[in-house]
Amino acid sequence: MRRSAAMAPFAAVVLLCLLVPMVSAHDPHVPDLGRAMLPPGGEHWLGTDQLGRDLLTRTAAAGRTSLLVALAVTAATTMLGAVAGTAAGLAGGIADRLLRFAGTVALGLPGLTLALALAGVLTPGYATVLAALVPLGWVNCGLVARTATRRVASTDHVLAVRAIGASRLYLLRRTVGPHIAGPVLTVATADFARALIAVTSLSFLGVGLPPPDTDWGGMVSEATPLLVAAPRLAVVPALALAVTGLAAALMVDARRAQRGR
Repeated sequence: MRRSAAMAPFAAVVLLCLLVPMVSAHDPHVPDLGRAMLPPGGEHWLGTDQLGRDLLTRTAAAGRTSLLVALAVTAATTMLGAVAGTAAGLAGGIADRLLRFAGTVALGLPGLTLALALAGVLTPGYATVLAALVPLGWVNCGLVARTATRRVASTDHVLAVRAIGASRLYLLRRTVGPHIAGPVLTVATADFARALIAVTSLSFLGVGLPPPDTDWGGMVSEATPLLVAAPRLAVVPALALAVTGLAAALMVDARRAQRGR
């Protein structure tokens, strides 16, 4: 699959999440009890929720929050992982052994369970979500960056540059960095999908973002008591999450296919 075609579904989701709250006449956060539980119709395409809020607008606003928080988590883990992995790959020795040990620990620990434990003792909010997901989330990117760095560092070109006395900073910027960008971005795309699931899971379990902010997980959690009476309140955000996750998976497959050529 072409990368542009793989990006199209994800781009469509992002545009909808950004544009719908901007053009909608309905506030996604302000209740209107007089319009509670309206069925889908001309004014409210997907109906309203138990507090009278337009379901389409609220789903788009919640998606915007989900995407932004997942992007913040992914940016932090990618930055930490890329720096740690590249440094370990170039330095070797103790730094390399420490990174591999961190990878073993991270793979052996239940990441989401630890995130729940940490989030449960902190005040709900954006900082808590970052603190819960970043400490172990960077290791996967770090291991990939370390492997790619070691492979690039063993090439004749890099060995020749090191032989003439080039600094590690020069190696990182001019020789190693451009070659490991592809693998790191592929891992970052996959990590984004995992971060999105983790963020919404925390919110669904009640330890994510506090009201009035919400994401898709928070919407599903709010709709759980009404699952039989009004299943659309849970199905719509859950379907939006599933479509976004699938779109991210398509982008990962496209990047891997492009690298394999």
